Amino acid sequence: MPHIPLDGTQLRAARDDDADGLATLISASYDEHPGCVLDLPGVDADLTAPATTAATVGGRWWVLERDGILVGSIGTGPVEPTGALELTRCYLAADFRGRGLATRLITRVETHAAALGARQVTLWSDSRFVDAHHRYTNLGYRDTGERRQLHDPSDTTEHRFVKDLEVDEGPPPVRWEGPFGTDEVVARPLPDGSVLRGGVGTTRYSIEVDHAWRPRCVTLDRDGQRTRFSSDGEGRWWRDGRPDDEVAGCTDIGLEVTPAAVQVAVRRLGLGTGESGTSRLALVSHPDAKLHAMEVRYDRAGVHSYRQYLGGEVHIVEVDNFGLPVQFGDLWRRVELEDGAVEERLTAS
Repeated sequence: MPHIPLDGTQLRAARDDDADGLATLISASYDEHPGCVLDLPGVDADLTAPATTAATVGGRWWVLERDGILVGSIGTGPVEPTGALELTRCYLAADFRGRGLATRLITRVETHAAALGARQVTLWSDSRFVDAHHRYTNLGYRDTGERRQLHDPSDTTEHRFVKDLEVDEGPPPVRWEGPFGTDEVVARPLPDGSVLRGGVGTTRYSIEVDHAWRPRCVTLDRDGQRTRFSSDGEGRWWRDGRPDDEVAGCTDIGLEVTPAAVQVAVRRLGLGTGESGTSRLALVSHPDAKLHAMEVRYDRAGVHSYRQYLGGEVHIVEVDNFGLPVQFGDLWRRVELEDGAVEERLTAS
């Protein structure tokens, strides 16, 4: 995972056992402002299980660590249907301020958001955090004038800040023809993972994975309705923020509407030629978007060739150098855009 090479600090994904360290970090920040106190298990309840909190909603949470001590934090929510992504929990220990670390953390969120297709980053900040407000303003955020009361022991009033992101059209999409029509997808790197964003007919999808190609957040938009599936990468799943025990233990994701998720499985398994790998698959059916737990096996037959065994069916899968399918049995076939032109760019969901 990427490091921030300053004073021995390391940036990594938050774990649930970071709860005490985060509470200490954030409580110290609160202590700098009279009347501001940690509210557990109230508005600060997300600190008790930070990794689970982020996974439940399909967001991310990172911590900055030095010598086993947490000295920084930043998180995000998912991309909302409005195209906005919320920046959350941005804190730095006092001794680490003024060195550009906060800017790097915030930039990380903006890079993450842009790759996911977000058009805007939003955040709420306590009215007492004046220095933070100056930082956000210097980084291009604007105070919208919106205020909200948290009705917590600190009597908190928060200001809403917004920054519009430049639209990055990205590379030309990969295109398949298949049983549901023309499918187009763009693969983009994230700061510590990847995302596949595509569309078939009236359905738009996004498949986000971490650096180890474990599914984190999958969204489906169809006829104005959004469904979000999220995972902690260890087999726990949520549908729109509610636990989905039917697919507990699944480590891979599949979408009937597209072969794109095959890349996730083959990259995660990392099979050599002649090797086989089996996993539990959370298959999202089309068009009802229901999750089904199934066992899937991949046999790597050649450098770019796999046999997929799923639900009693066997499919020969040919992939490119990046693991994206070129041919998926008789169902999907890669087609090229004429003269390499991009007829339709993918936009944010």
